[in-house]
Amino acid sequence: MFRLGLPLMILGLITCHGQFATRVVAQENAGATELQTTIDNYVAAYNTGQIDEVMKFWNENADFVDIQGRFHEGRELISALFRRGFADNPGRTMKLESASRKILAGNVGMDDGILELTASDGTKNRGRYTVVWTLDDGAWRIRSARDIPIEIEPAPEESQQNPLEEIAWLIGKWEAESDNAKILLTCDWALDQRFLVQTFDVTSGAESFRVVTYIGFDPSQARFRSWFFDSRGGFGAGDWTRVEEVYQIATGVVLPDGQVGSLMMIWQKGDDETLTWQAVERTVGGEPLPESSQTYRRAK
Repeated sequence: MFRLGLPLMILGLITCHGQFATRVVAQENAGATELQTTIDNYVAAYNTGQIDEVMKFWNENADFVDIQGRFHEGRELISALFRRGFADNPGRTMKLESASRKILAGNVGMDDGILELTASDGTKNRGRYTVVWTLDDGAWRIRSARDIPIEIEPAPEESQQNPLEEIAWLIGKWEAESDNAKILLTCDWALDQRFLVQTFDVTSGAESFRVVTYIGFDPSQARFRSWFFDSRGGFGAGDWTRVEEVYQIATGVVLPDGQVGSLMMIWQKGDDETLTWQAVERTVGGEPLPESSQTYRRAK
């Protein structure tokens, strides 16, 4: 009886899991279709100069970093910025070419790619964009947006340089400590210097665990990507963008208990002895979490 019952029980669990996974995929596909329609409508409103319609796509508490790296928070301030832009550039149109799009937890969408603006005289300007969309009251709205300039390609003699040299300041042994945790971070080259690998050893009270992150350069998107795994079974991946000297990683996370989350991680070099790390726009299961930050100092 027991020998027959156990396989049947396992089969039932597998079947239920398969049905659940099918429903999740269907929901994600439906969310992606709805988000694409919203983005198409947003671009159409922008291209017809309907500023009031454009701003309906922005969350009331949205934030926006323009191509000069200036931060604007709140729909009213962003609306004023856009009105000046429309007045100074009548007839300008926009085109978005998505390079990567993820639906996280069913109500968060992360989209990045190339933005092209065409002036009335035909002059074109291109840059990168990263947008976080959230599903509010059944409608997708912009929660956070970043315009990122495209860096000039290096001269041919410089093109053989390893792109990861740009963030080689992460290499070394670093320490951070808060009221409830101590972190030892080691970063070094790996796999013939094609990747950087970061190892975080975290001690919190009687508990300790390890997180390993691989950072590589994706030539198909001309950007850094990272993948992390922790000793408790969690994992995730993120796409990097650079705003001046600040590196932002739009990251999707799967926790050991199966919950899905997202966050924006931020790395910034201080002096030769310090690094700063932040986690903002954190969500788990669609619920917001408080921000977090650490200052790492070079280990002696």
